[in-house]
Amino acid sequence: MSKKLPFSRLAALFIFFALLFSGMVCLRAQDIPNPGFEEWSGGEPVGWHTVNQNFFGIDIITVVKDVANPHSGTACARLETIQKSIPFMGSITAPGMLSLGEIIIDINNMTGSVEGGIPVSGKPIALHGWYRYTPAAGDSCIIGIGLSQWNGAGRDTLAMTYKLIGDNVAAWTEFNLPVEYLMTGQPDSMNIMFFSSNLLAGQLVAGSKMWVDDLWLEYSTVSVNNPGFDRQFSLCPMGDSHRLEVRLPGGVSGLLQVVSLNGSVVWQRRVGAAETTAQVDIGWMAPAMYLMRFVSDGGVQHSQKFIRH
Repeated sequence: MSKKLPFSRLAALFIFFALLFSGMVCLRAQDIPNPGFEEWSGGEPVGWHTVNQNFFGIDIITVVKDVANPHSGTACARLETIQKSIPFMGSITAPGMLSLGEIIIDINNMTGSVEGGIPVSGKPIALHGWYRYTPAAGDSCIIGIGLSQWNGAGRDTLAMTYKLIGDNVAAWTEFNLPVEYLMTGQPDSMNIMFFSSNLLAGQLVAGSKMWVDDLWLEYSTVSVNNPGFDRQFSLCPMGDSHRLEVRLPGGVSGLLQVVSLNGSVVWQRRVGAAETTAQVDIGWMAPAMYLMRFVSDGGVQHSQKFIRH
């Protein structure tokens, strides 16, 4: 008789909290990588990790690129809880998992762990994005974020927040996940993850599907809305949240500008070819959405949106 036991409750809890907090290492400061899930390589969204694998000659693919109905751009990520028959094991049910840390699953022993994560600068107060969800038989999806800080000997978990969603959500809907801080301090590492099924319930239901697109982080007085993620040009709120660090393409000179939604240039300065970063004071700006834009002398433009709260 086949058994549906790829993730026992204990294993599921281990995997869930491991995905949030284990082994996050500081690499380099950046915003959420590939937040619009436009870039894919090797069957995974660039900058993200899944449990897609081949086991005993059977493809277990729970996360795929979906171009049929993205929220914006040309693609989004689709997570699906699937059921497969595995030789010598019987029928297993595997949830769609998406994480900034590398997910390592041992199906034989029903255990899991995560390695890595990404650095974070500033202190995010909420994770935003867009999702759709079609649950099967009372299932729920999970959206989660974890933040930690290196204390010299190990990692302190500063924040851990997750949200269960069990409703059928057919149309693209924006989610807002406030970050709940457990300790004071400045986080230096972050993990974000999505699950198409409720691992915490200890029972997975094949057929649950979740779509995710256009993620961004909110900070105390400024947030960066970065659905395109230009690798040559990005914004990062600094510690006081009244300044933005702008990462420039480098090697080219031009104008760095802040543009209002009506198209007016409210601030600008000349940038030299040797500059790779710039700090911009936005504390004096009225609360609104703006566009940070770099226009090279050769006419090439890079831009990102941000919100001054």
